[in-house]
Amino acid sequence: MRMHKKALLLAYASVLPMQSALAQDVAQSNPTDQAAESPVMLEEIVVTARKREEKILDIPATIEVFSSRDLAAKGNMTISDLSSRLPNFFITSPRVNRISVTMRGLGVPGVGLYIDGVYQPSAVAFAIPLFDLERVEVLKGPQGTLYGRNAYSGAISYVTRAPTNQAEAEVNAEVGNAGTRRSSATVAGPIIEDLVTARLSGAIQRRSGFRNFSDGSNADRDDYEAFTGRVTITPASNLSLDLKYSHLNKLGPSFLYHQVSDINDKHGRLLLTPTFGAPAGVLAGSRSESRLRSDSYSGKITYSADAFDVVGTTAYNTQKFSDTNDADMGPSDFFAVRGTGALDDFSQEVRAQSTGDGPFKWLAGIYYNHGKSGDCGSCGNLLGGVAFGGTSIFQGNPTTEYTATAGFTDLEYTLSDHVVVGGGVRYDEIKSELQPLASPSISAKFHGLQPKLTARYLFNSETQIYASVSKGFTQGGFNAPLANTTSPQRTFPNQTLWSYETGFKSSFDEQRGNVSVAVFYIDAQSFNAAATVPTPIGPRVVTVPVGKVRSYGVEVDSSYRITPELLLEANGGYNPVTPTVLSPNIAPGIGNVDEQFQRAPKWSYRLAATYTEPVSDVLSLEFSGAVNGVGPTHFCGEAAVFGPCPTRDAYNLVDASVSLVWPRYRISLFARNLFDKTYVTDWLAKSALAQFGAPSAGSVYGDPRYWGIRASAKF
Repeated sequence: MRMHKKALLLAYASVLPMQSALAQDVAQSNPTDQAAESPVMLEEIVVTARKREEKILDIPATIEVFSSRDLAAKGNMTISDLSSRLPNFFITSPRVNRISVTMRGLGVPGVGLYIDGVYQPSAVAFAIPLFDLERVEVLKGPQGTLYGRNAYSGAISYVTRAPTNQAEAEVNAEVGNAGTRRSSATVAGPIIEDLVTARLSGAIQRRSGFRNFSDGSNADRDDYEAFTGRVTITPASNLSLDLKYSHLNKLGPSFLYHQVSDINDKHGRLLLTPTFGAPAGVLAGSRSESRLRSDSYSGKITYSADAFDVVGTTAYNTQKFSDTNDADMGPSDFFAVRGTGALDDFSQEVRAQSTGDGPFKWLAGIYYNHGKSGDCGSCGNLLGGVAFGGTSIFQGNPTTEYTATAGFTDLEYTLSDHVVVGGGVRYDEIKSELQPLASPSISAKFHGLQPKLTARYLFNSETQIYASVSKGFTQGGFNAPLANTTSPQRTFPNQTLWSYETGFKSSFDEQRGNVSVAVFYIDAQSFNAAATVPTPIGPRVVTVPVGKVRSYGVEVDSSYRITPELLLEANGGYNPVTPTVLSPNIAPGIGNVDEQFQRAPKWSYRLAATYTEPVSDVLSLEFSGAVNGVGPTHFCGEAAVFGPCPTRDAYNLVDASVSLVWPRYRISLFARNLFDKTYVTDWLAKSALAQFGAPSAGSVYGDPRYWGIRASAKF
C-alpha cells in the first residue's frame, strides 16, 4: 500500500517540473485562436464498440458515449454519476458488494463491464472510479457476439487514455460539502521518442458523507486511492505492445438502511447503531463498512499486416472485498456480520480483423478464461456475538472454479451505396466446479450460442435506419446450500433472451444536431430468481428458473447547437418490463405477472442546456443546467410474501453549474440535487429484515444536495 501511495504522489509531483517544459508548446498552440473559435458543428464521435474505430452513426445499435470532457472535469466519478444521462438504465449501490444494475429492465449479471476490452467478472467492478478515461461507451441490447457471456442486456466499456509521444499533464481537484475532497493527476509522454511512451495517473477521494451513526461517527464515508500505470512500446511501424497496471483501494458504507413505515417515508432514522466497547472478539465493536481492493494487469500486442490486424490481449485481475455490519440494526449488537469475497481471473483473447475501407469488414477470434471465486457471504462475529450475549452468523460458501472458452466472428458487407448488412455469432462453453469445504466437488457445464443479424439503410453519410435481431445469455451456476445433496436444484440454468431492435440515427443541419431513436422488444425466455423451495434438507432459498419476462420500449437521445453559444440536449426512455409467466407459489419478492419489474423504472428523461458567453479572446463564462426525472419504481425488496411490490414515487432532480473556461483551465461552482430532493434508491421489506430483529422496512436514500467547487488544468 505504501508503494502505491508513493507512486500516486510521484504522479502529482511530476506535473510541476513539466509546466515550464511545456510552456513553449502551449505558446505555439496559440490558445488565443483556440478560444476565439466557437464551432457550431457538434463533435464527431468515434468509438470502438465493435473492436474497430468507426463513427457512432455507423453502429447499428443504441450507444451512448461520454468523452473525457464529460468525466472528471465535470465531476462524473462513477458510472452512477452518469446514470441520469442513460435512458432505461438504473443502478443502485448501497455498499461496494451489493450493486444492482439494470438496462432495459434486465440486470446483473446481464450488464457486462469491460475496461480496455477486458471483461470484469464481478459486479463490484462497477464501484471502480472513473479517472483518466478517453471515453465511456454504453451499448444497449445483447452484446454477446463480441463481448461474450453475461452481456445479454447490454455492455459498458471504459476506454482509458493511451500514452502519447507528446508530453502532457492534467490535474483535477474538487472540494464539496459532506467532507468531500477529490483530486486526480496524470502525466504522460515519451521515454524514448517513437519507441517507448508512458502514462501515470492517480486519483484519491476522502468523503465523510451525509449521514452519521447514533454515536456521531460517519455512516456513509467513501474513500479511495487509485493508480494506473501504462507503457506502450512500438519496436516497428506495424508492431506495438501495450502494458497496463491498475490498483484500487476503496472504503465505503455498508447496509445503510433507514427505518421507514413505507418505501417513501422521508423521516426514517438510520437503523445502524453500533456499540463500541472493550474488544471481545475479532469483530466486536466494529463499525459498518465495506472494502474493496483490486489489482489488474494487462498486456496487448497488435500486429498490422497489409489488409488485417492481429490483436492479442492478456489480462489478470484480483479482487478482495468485504462487508462488516451490525445486522440486527439495533443498539444491542445482537448480530455482528462480516461477509468477504475474493476473485482471481485470467483471460486471453486473440483476434484477427480486417483494415481499410473496403466493402467487406470481418473479425474472428478465440477467447479463454480461467478463474476462481469464493466468499464467506455471512461470516459472523463468533466471539464478539457471544461476548455481547447474542447469536452470530457463520456461513462459509465454497469456492467456485471456472474455465470458459469461446469462438466468435463478426462480418459486415456493403451491398450498395445505401444498403449494409452484417452478422455475427459466438459460442461459449463454461466448465464450473463447486468445491465444498467438507464434501466432494461437483461440476457442471454451461454453454450458449449467440447469433446476431443487422441491416442498415443509409439515406446519406449522416442519416440511416437500422434493424437488428440478436440472442444473449447469462451463464447458470450453483446453489451452494445444496452442494451436499442429490437435489437437481444444486445447479440453475442459463438465462436466455432474444432482442429485436430498429432505430434511426442522423446528424443534421450541417452537423449542428444529432438525434438517435430506437424501438426494441425483448423476449427473456428464461428468468432466474431467488426463491424458497422444498429441498432434501428442508426449505431453502436458492436460485431457480421462475418464468419469462417481456421488455419493450423506446429511447431517444438528441442534441442541437442552436447558436455557437447555446447547446440543448434531451434524452428519455419508456420501458414496460413485466413477467409474462411465473411459477406459482415459488418466487415471492420479484413481483407478479403483468406487474412492472422491480428496479426497472418505466420511464426516465433528462433535459439540459449549456450557454457559453465569451468574456475575452481566452476566457468564457459557461452556464449549465439539467433536470432529470425517474418514474415510479417497484422494489419488491426480497419480501417473503406474495402481493404487489411497494412502489417508490417518481422524482425529479436539478443540477446546475457555472464555470470559467480558458483553453487549458476550468473552474466550476456546481450543485447536484439543487433543491435537496429526498428520494429512495434501494429498499428491503420488513419481512426480509425482521430475521435480524429490525422493527420495520428499510430504505436507502440518494444523496441530498451536493455542492462545491472544482478545478482542472491541462499542461
